[in-house]
Amino acid sequence: MGVSAVLRRHNKLGTALLCSMLLICLNVFLVEFTSSRNVRRVLEHVSVAPDSLAAAAAAVVETSTVGVSASSDQQIDDIHQPLLDSKQLAAAATNLDQFPHAIPLDRHDTVAASLVDQVPAETRVIHGGHDAQSATKRIVLPAAVEGLIRDIRLAALRANGGEAVQPLDEDGKKEWDEKNPCMSRHKLSLRYVARKHAKDVEANPAWDAVFREYQILHRTCTRKVQDMSQYLNSRDTTSGCHFMVCDAYSPSGLGNKILITVSCFLYAVLTQRVLLVPSSNILVTDIMCEPFEGSSWKVDQQAIGFPKASPFWASMEQLLSGLHSSMDSHNDRATQNGANIPYAADVTDNKLWFQPDNRFFCPTEQIFMRNVTWVNLSGNQYFVPKLFGLPIFRATLEALFPTRLVLTHLLRTLLLPGDPVWRQVEKVQAMQPDRADRRLGVQIRYLGGQEQFDLMHVVLESRIKKCALQNGMLPHQADSTGRNISRRLQSSNPSTESNSHITAQSINSSAVRRTTVFIASLYDSFEKSLSSDYLQNPPGNGEEVTVVQLSNRHDQGYSVEEDVQALTEIILLSLSDDIIITPMSTFGLVAQGYGALRPWFMGMEFYEGPYPPCTEGQTTDGCYHVPETILSCPYDPELHDKSILEILPYVKDCLPADWPGGIQLITS
Repeated sequence: MGVSAVLRRHNKLGTALLCSMLLICLNVFLVEFTSSRNVRRVLEHVSVAPDSLAAAAAAVVETSTVGVSASSDQQIDDIHQPLLDSKQLAAAATNLDQFPHAIPLDRHDTVAASLVDQVPAETRVIHGGHDAQSATKRIVLPAAVEGLIRDIRLAALRANGGEAVQPLDEDGKKEWDEKNPCMSRHKLSLRYVARKHAKDVEANPAWDAVFREYQILHRTCTRKVQDMSQYLNSRDTTSGCHFMVCDAYSPSGLGNKILITVSCFLYAVLTQRVLLVPSSNILVTDIMCEPFEGSSWKVDQQAIGFPKASPFWASMEQLLSGLHSSMDSHNDRATQNGANIPYAADVTDNKLWFQPDNRFFCPTEQIFMRNVTWVNLSGNQYFVPKLFGLPIFRATLEALFPTRLVLTHLLRTLLLPGDPVWRQVEKVQAMQPDRADRRLGVQIRYLGGQEQFDLMHVVLESRIKKCALQNGMLPHQADSTGRNISRRLQSSNPSTESNSHITAQSINSSAVRRTTVFIASLYDSFEKSLSSDYLQNPPGNGEEVTVVQLSNRHDQGYSVEEDVQALTEIILLSLSDDIIITPMSTFGLVAQGYGALRPWFMGMEFYEGPYPPCTEGQTTDGCYHVPETILSCPYDPELHDKSILEILPYVKDCLPADWPGGIQLITS
């Protein structure tokens, strides 16, 4: 007889007596199967005659890191699942299909975690946040987020041979931090908070909780499978781990490399895959911090035969052929016929701008791919909006990112600038006056190179000035000179002392308001033009304007040094209060994402005319530039031939002023 059936047959006095008896039984059970100090502490706490089993289980949750339940809507009377013994818990890690309500597994003790499923939604809490202040907040996790955490924990438990995964101890953390220094891990967020006009994003404790659990999974698998080449080439599956290899299509600029990497990362979290980035991707190996504590996401490209050079990598066509052969004609469900499931598959669509194949975004295909050990994707697109279109991911994504600030949270979690970049950022920040009242970022990209620059730079620079003046980003100039003005001329690469020079001309030191303009461009024409304007005709009210530009290479490069310089400029742009960017440029798109800024797109018409100087963006999230918006899901009739714009009300066309034909998440 289930717990709920017993409770319904007793009055209040009988219920209290029954709960006391149950607690005694729990005590014996817990002592037999675990010696966890955490559980003992719980039992001592609940021995004060709670009114119900829910109160006892709630005490367990309060002492654990994250409370997990199969459904936030379940009440105690609806739960008939008994406590599981250690053998059942181990079995759950290797065969999830046996347990329709998957079992949560806390890394400190398994028995306390099995109690968590018997707690009503309103009593399940976590302690969220990384700092001391936020760590005291009690946060209720949505059921979909709890489910994702449960799945990640089960994957880690399976990879650890059915044994509870131990947290990284203090010595291990210290050793890893020494080998992988990252100043921006603790400093970057403080820079965004310090902005005077741009409101920073609120903390996302649900995403923080998921990321902490994913780091444990990543560490468990990379330590279990130390030789990735041997593991792949022997078609090994003994670890139970699944992998996602993500590489930027070459050649790609820094913005495209970043966007494909964060897209792969989100997919890897949703499917409990270990994200690996080939050493050929200098974005990761040289300019970004290692994101996963106690682990590494680097993998040698040649060691894993990546991807076409190895016979182990099936194409998307071969994957779909295996799916077709596996379908049960009676119910159109994918079977688990291992003979038809490839060990490793490349899901890249090489025909359309290097992104996942359109069939990748179908539920049946995703279910079939769960048993593919290795998945590879080479691309350059931000495909996150289409992940929301998958019903199997949608509820989780909506719960994780209710305001849809997906790009910002992914960037600030996964892609923290490495120390060479951060030292340059701090150096440039030190050159700028800390007392600046407003910071404006301007990113100018001439996609047509020198020819486009020669044709339209005068018109474009005029539009940028009009945009900034009309929207209060720059002070209006006076007709006479001699008032308060500061000019800061171009600084070359700030990492080189001999070239790091800033000259200032200050006519009056008692400025009322100070504005700093940071320009990122391959050409220095706008920096010279804007500086000259404010020197010749400074603001009449005594305001001060500072203009900063770091480089003017004229041509885009793809070396490590150039990526370091590019990321420095992206981070500096993101620290602005307002940002004006070039349409169709992923460089500015990434800056708006890091900074959680709604951008202004400069008008790119070639000639003067009745065009607005700029258009305000509709969201802080990025544009998926070349998606296939019509889904092709022949095994999922509810999605087949449907437009993702019809399915998701918060996914819209990108603005014509940005990228016609693209789609993006609308943040709230």
